[in-house]
Amino acid sequence: TAAFDKAMAALSVPGQRLQIPADNFTVEALWFPVSNYSDVKRPTIILGNGYDGAQEDLYHTFVVPAHARGWNAITYEGPGQPKVRRDQGLGFVPDWERVVTPVVDYLLTNQSAVVDPTRIPLLGYSFGGYFAARAAAFEPRISAILLDGGVWDTYEASYGVLPEEAQILLNSGNATAFNELLDALIKNPETPTTTRWGAEQGIWAFNAKDAYDYFQLVKAYRVEEWIDKVQVPTWVADASSEGFYPNQSMRVAEALGDRATYHLFTGSSAYHCQTGSYQDLNRVMHSWLNKVLG
Repeated sequence: TAAFDKAMAALSVPGQRLQIPADNFTVEALWFPVSNYSDVKRPTIILGNGYDGAQEDLYHTFVVPAHARGWNAITYEGPGQPKVRRDQGLGFVPDWERVVTPVVDYLLTNQSAVVDPTRIPLLGYSFGGYFAARAAAFEPRISAILLDGGVWDTYEASYGVLPEEAQILLNSGNATAFNELLDALIKNPETPTTTRWGAEQGIWAFNAKDAYDYFQLVKAYRVEEWIDKVQVPTWVADASSEGFYPNQSMRVAEALGDRATYHLFTGSSAYHCQTGSYQDLNRVMHSWLNKVLG
């Protein structure tokens, strides 16, 4: 953090680390204005990570490309995400509008001179695709959302990486046996990384008591019950080699109907969140933003 803050202060237009009060926690944020001029209202993108990424990761991925196009940017972290989880001891919350609404409040109050209130899109990256959709369903000041990718049911994705024996134990409700098996799988270097890392990170990020508790908590992170409340233009990214949320982006787009624009990345951009192909990602998403927001 100290090294990043030192570098941020050296930018031609310095960024600013923020603590934004929410209901019973504090949102950690980074404000990146594109210009020192205070008399021009500019489009401003809100950038949120997902299951494990820190907001600092978003600077080179999204902030720099946004600045190149004349946009302000703000990144943030809520419960379950690195700094809030470590410093405040809070795991993920499914009602993510509690996190995003204070960020919107900050932009429209503290930065009202430089933020165009009609052009405030929200991007959710990876698991952040759930968070962005949820926030937009209940925060009407969001102008548009970008989901990279779409998350329909987080439990389905987490359950899908478990070996069959673990799935059977989980379905049986035998928490003790399930936890014993997951503990053995986590310690076994032959276990696929998606299973070992997914369980360990999930227990920590959700602030769960154990692996069984994590799988109960994650059931709340599905969009079917409220997806119809998302009324803003929505860009849904998918990847032909998606490994974490296979087939879920299309389901989100279909549920949104004509409010959604679905984009399937292929070739060198075909992997989860277009890893290694961020130039292509930003080109496509900003082209869409220019069409829907001007």
